[in-house]
Amino acid sequence: MTAYKAFVVHKSEDKQFRHSVDQRDTDELPAGEVLVRVHYSSINHKDCLSCTGNPAVTRRFPHTPGVDGAGVVEMSSSARFKKGEQVVLISTGIGENTPGGFGQYLRVSADWVMPLPEGLSLHESMIYGTAGYTAALCIEALQHDGHWPACGPIAVSGATGGVASNAIAMLARQGYQTVAATGKPEARAFLASIGASEIVGREDVDDRSGRNLLVPAWAGAIDTVGGNTLATLIKKCRERGTVAATGNIGSQQLELTVLPFIMRGVRLVGVFAQGTDMATRERVWARMAGDWKPTTLDSLATTICLDELSAMVKHILAGAQTGRVVLSLL
Repeated sequence: MTAYKAFVVHKSEDKQFRHSVDQRDTDELPAGEVLVRVHYSSINHKDCLSCTGNPAVTRRFPHTPGVDGAGVVEMSSSARFKKGEQVVLISTGIGENTPGGFGQYLRVSADWVMPLPEGLSLHESMIYGTAGYTAALCIEALQHDGHWPACGPIAVSGATGGVASNAIAMLARQGYQTVAATGKPEARAFLASIGASEIVGREDVDDRSGRNLLVPAWAGAIDTVGGNTLATLIKKCRERGTVAATGNIGSQQLELTVLPFIMRGVRLVGVFAQGTDMATRERVWARMAGDWKPTTLDSLATTICLDELSAMVKHILAGAQTGRVVLSLL
């Protein structure tokens, strides 16, 4: 039995939600083969929804969110992991309806645990987190369809968000030209610093003309917004372009004709990180830790502590955050 601190979301009888940093006990954690002392987590949009009681993410309260976690194995009944080993947990289901990475300890199935990839620190792994892994899967989807740097620019929507900023930095590391679309003019310097080749306003990826096809502008795109933004990215793709879609913060609806697909051969690929098998994770993370790792990785994130987390959740939900946020639990 070990006491520890955790960020806990409480639901009142009148269905109001409040946050507090509570003292918890490892005996309260669910069963699992591996107990991890969490050093760092990261804050994703899904975590913020969990903090506000969104039933599509979390239904049982009190609850500790955090879909990501990185730390050191404290105890293990699995032969695959030993005490003291550095590990990463992302996109497994923790932090939704089981205690997540916003607590100093996690107990999980060994099947959910990945050894920390060589070339990354625990802190760097959480600058990536689920967002970075999703971004890498999007890049793999583009490359699977033959889109390499020489093919032309890649547009990235929602450019200051976690997935998009990671994607821009990793694409830049590989020599791609990127067109970063953002509604935050004040973020231009940040986007240029992480490798964006061109920065455009949100309106450039939010066409309201009603046209079925638009003047081709890029070889491919990564969309983190959904809705009309996704439709615009598809309609502005060059022949045989690919759009990797992985977000719906703008809208879940997609309204467009089949013309981009049958007249330009554009491909739409959905990207979903959760549930990917461990072999895929280890292969993709090896790239993220190797020749895809941006020299600007540290500049993608702000690091905060547990006492600052509640205010940061509100900040993110207000759309005011630029880049990633890493949570230190040391």
